[in-house]
Amino acid sequence: MNKRSSYGLTSDEVKIRQQQQQTNKVKKTTSRSYYQIFFFNIFTFFNLINCILFYLVSLTKSYYNGLFVLVVFSNVIINLFQEIRSKRTLDKLALLKVSKAKVYRDKVLVTIPIDQIVLDDFLLLENGDQVPSDARVVEGSLEINESLLTGEVDSIYKLPESELYSGSFVTSGQAVCQVTHVGEDNYIQKITKEAKAIKKQTYMIKDSLGKIIKWISIILVPLCSLLFVKQFFFSGVAFNKAILYTVAAAVGMFPEGLYLLTSVALTFSAVYLAHKRVLVQELNCIDALARVDILCLDKTGTITEGKMVVEKTIPLAPSVDVATIMGSMLAALPDKNPTAMALRLAFPENHALIPSDITPFSSDRKYSCVTFADKGMYFLGATSFLLSENEVEALKLDKKYAHAGYRVLTLGHSNEHADHKTVNNITPIAMFLISDTVRENVIETLQFFKGQGVTCKIISGDDPATVSQIAKKVQLPGAEKYIDVSKLNETELKDAVINYQIFGRVTPQRKKEMVVALKSLGHTVAMTGDGVNDVLALKEANCSIAMASGVDAARQTSDIVLLDNQFNAIPDIMNEGRRVINNMTRAGALVLVQVIYSILLTTGTLIAGFSYPFEPIQLTIINACFVGIPSFLLNFELDFKRVKGEFLPTIFKKAFPPGLTIAIGTLLIINVGHFFGSSTKALSIMAILFTAWNYLLVQRNIYPPNTKYRLFIFLTTQTLYFITLIIGQDFLNLGNVTYINLILLVALLGYSIFFQKIFASLFAKLYNRFKMKLALRQDTNQ
Repeated sequence: MNKRSSYGLTSDEVKIRQQQQQTNKVKKTTSRSYYQIFFFNIFTFFNLINCILFYLVSLTKSYYNGLFVLVVFSNVIINLFQEIRSKRTLDKLALLKVSKAKVYRDKVLVTIPIDQIVLDDFLLLENGDQVPSDARVVEGSLEINESLLTGEVDSIYKLPESELYSGSFVTSGQAVCQVTHVGEDNYIQKITKEAKAIKKQTYMIKDSLGKIIKWISIILVPLCSLLFVKQFFFSGVAFNKAILYTVAAAVGMFPEGLYLLTSVALTFSAVYLAHKRVLVQELNCIDALARVDILCLDKTGTITEGKMVVEKTIPLAPSVDVATIMGSMLAALPDKNPTAMALRLAFPENHALIPSDITPFSSDRKYSCVTFADKGMYFLGATSFLLSENEVEALKLDKKYAHAGYRVLTLGHSNEHADHKTVNNITPIAMFLISDTVRENVIETLQFFKGQGVTCKIISGDDPATVSQIAKKVQLPGAEKYIDVSKLNETELKDAVINYQIFGRVTPQRKKEMVVALKSLGHTVAMTGDGVNDVLALKEANCSIAMASGVDAARQTSDIVLLDNQFNAIPDIMNEGRRVINNMTRAGALVLVQVIYSILLTTGTLIAGFSYPFEPIQLTIINACFVGIPSFLLNFELDFKRVKGEFLPTIFKKAFPPGLTIAIGTLLIINVGHFFGSSTKALSIMAILFTAWNYLLVQRNIYPPNTKYRLFIFLTTQTLYFITLIIGQDFLNLGNVTYINLILLVALLGYSIFFQKIFASLFAKLYNRFKMKLALRQDTNQ
């Protein structure tokens, strides 16, 4: 390569390109900035509502009634902790594993940081380098591994005028290459940019909370405003009391407890998974994992480690010292691709034989060749490219082992000393059976998914037959059925995603289309990957899992990052998701009881009541002892059952009957008590006891006390509640009840069980009828 001295931009040309911003600088967006994290966690609608309510309480100087605002601080601190922790972990991972590149400048070879590369720079790329920017080969040749970009493990031979893509690796050779794209124009950056443009995923709990907040936001302000007007102007309630009752109604309607429980549950899960070397970047993805029924796996980097290993050597000429020949050949050859590295591990280099001529491996000719003085020519490569049709037995062996999933290389010999292209009489000496290393515990992990009813599909850029053999090795159900996706149209692809488990020759865009097709069929899809070719599909999946060893674009896109690339951690993640969702479904029902009875009670007070029966501090104590503390402690229970049904309808069905019972019973207490001249404090204690009793009933329904742990928690929190009522009577602004009040309370307590059962049966019938009508309407529209 004697022309190299003529390569290189001048200093003036570099300055012009720098002024035109034609540099390789890329804006790092691996995570949100600290400013963004604080801003988006502090300035939320949830926090705004609670701050306004606390301000209203402060106007009355009854600050202890504003204890509910602690939920706001707790929620913010927990979310900040988790997001900052994720940011710090993710920012430690970098896109390109190299930071410098060799570049010709003013006809001199210099080493510079990759972000200082400019358009048209001339790079010197050698074995082991990672291509820092899209380029075109000018002089020389390279073997390039593009597995992180395309998913294909085989190296690609690059000659002058061939295109190189940033992020790919040089496995052998040396070449001068001219930069064709820089910065955001690089192929790898375009893929990342397209992924960012795809809409964010939706999540069950997050979306359910959003729907609840949306409807409450519509009704909260008008209902509470009317309640204040009713109490202050028409019922003669003092200004401070009217504000406190109104704030209590608003606090009851707003599901702040569900926000806090969700944040706590998901954050504890993230911390638990962190101990297993799993980084959860999107907390809400845990609920998607709990419902996953299809897991799409990338072969290279997920099922396999991407490292080749020599499984077996088949001697074809027993008298030949294969180890000595291979060691001398490998010492002479520059090849560093995965196959060559596997051979080097199996056959240590030696210098027993002196080479006189060397021909490195080429993906075009499929072999390498070394000539040794007085020993002839030794060839190493694909059997069918080396041997003639006369070597029937060797060709049969090659076909047999290739069909079993091995990559077969043949070591051949010729006594000639000629141009390797003209040699025809090559004698086979040995065969090497090479395979991709399967990750540890893959078989057990796949068996786990099978037992959980999760269908696993392998989607790869490799040859489908090769992928099928790997799938058979790891005992994946349906491994024998494979298909070449490159030959399918859009309609055929939609049929194939259901009928096949193994997919080969899949492009990045096709991977995304397959995930979209599966989702359109009603499946919840998880996707694993580590390369740029996986990014679009990762972004589209309901839950995306990246390997830390992969490119930054994949890590940035994914909800979960496996920091040790441990595929066998996914069952733990899935189980953790199921545990969280199953426990949150129970806790959510308890929280929603308060929301329902607060809305109904406020409406009832406007229509047929005198004043709202609760103050904020009274609701805070009820929620702490019957919802917050027990739900928090019971969130650690193990429950790995597969999640079925939708979150919001499930918790609403459990919460509506007790919520309606509390609202009706409390309205009776207010009106009947007011008729008999009972004091406000007496009515408050009656309403509190009645509410607590109904919470006790719904607790037993949602959390049957069938374990000592549950029984201990319920007895402890209920005892704490009644002790608080006794010693904090003045603090809670409670009074004594009369005999009339007591008779009414006992009667209502006795009928609560009956009311809840009646309302539950009625609601179930109405809900089922609604679902049938909705289904009929959808069928009609279709």
